[in-house]
Amino acid sequence: MRIAIDARAFWWTGIGRYIRNIVHEFAKDSHGHEFTLLVPEGREGDIMRELGDLDQLKPLGFKYVGVEPSYYSLKEQTKFLLQLNRLDIDLVHFTHFNVPLLYRRPYVVTIHDITRFIFPGQKSQSLFQQIAYEAVFAHAVKRARTLIAVSKTTLDDMKHLPITLPKNIAVIHEGIDPEFLTPVTPLLNQKLRLLLGTDKPYVLYVGVWMSHKNLVRLLQAFEVVRAQYPEMQLVITGKPVPGYSNLLQYVQEHGLEKNVIFPGFVPASLLPVLYANASLLVLPSLYEGFGLPPLEAAACGTPVVISNVSSMPELLQDAAEYINPESVEDISRGIIAVLADPEYAGRLVANGLAKSREYRWEITAQQHIRIYETALQ
Repeated sequence: MRIAIDARAFWWTGIGRYIRNIVHEFAKDSHGHEFTLLVPEGREGDIMRELGDLDQLKPLGFKYVGVEPSYYSLKEQTKFLLQLNRLDIDLVHFTHFNVPLLYRRPYVVTIHDITRFIFPGQKSQSLFQQIAYEAVFAHAVKRARTLIAVSKTTLDDMKHLPITLPKNIAVIHEGIDPEFLTPVTPLLNQKLRLLLGTDKPYVLYVGVWMSHKNLVRLLQAFEVVRAQYPEMQLVITGKPVPGYSNLLQYVQEHGLEKNVIFPGFVPASLLPVLYANASLLVLPSLYEGFGLPPLEAAACGTPVVISNVSSMPELLQDAAEYINPESVEDISRGIIAVLADPEYAGRLVANGLAKSREYRWEITAQQHIRIYETALQ
């Protein structure tokens, strides 16, 4: 079978990691299929350096095609559509729901979350943009040969939307990158100290700065935690996003400059050591379609405190301390419960290590192959 994979988001953080990992697995074993990666025009060479020399991949049935990279644009509906129609392929896997409205050939689509339906103001978009978003989403789902949801929670949430779901639906969990399963080296520990500028213990948040991530409540809860653990630091990765709560301003107004660390974007090479050295990871999100950071932290032997909503209980089960994300009091209670009881924290670590082994990209890729092979039947 000739399969095209929409890899325009190859370098994104969430969806990009999903694309990179399934493509890496297909590069190791194409299962007899021919793969065409649809990559941003002009960046074909970057993909080759990431995945390996094209001459090595050609025997596995791999090739790259540069396409119009713009998401949510008129060019996506016109130029990208024309490029798709010129391809000599049997099936397209759209790794995000951005399928041109007039595309009529067979495809499967992956839905990672429905955040914009639940929090429609997330991107500070106009009413027209929100309507267009919903129309493209509904079209992509309705016409798909198979819909892939990354969690049962995401699928259940979609069933409450005013859209038509396809007949064929599969829930396929994402995996954990192999680097989170390898020991941390002294050199990485040294780099971490340089990044954070401190050796003090810290509570860790990994993710973007968006309102559904609930970071203002996290800061409020951290103030309660500090009353009992004055040496504790809070590390919040990522960077400010226009249109969202100004966390930096909150920290300044509440005198937390010496206790809250903003390291900015943390490269993937340092994430394992950042997780491994944390006292715990906290994710107080109001919604998560999947949520990789808790699984990554668990794989690094770090206890996890997460919200009791959306996909998180589905993924972690007994490997986390659960909190009500709408309660500052309960967020602080959950953090303190883990910090105050090393034996309980140890049980969470043991359960987390066991649970994290279930999420392997090799298995995820194999499940995708089965979807591709049945999509045209």
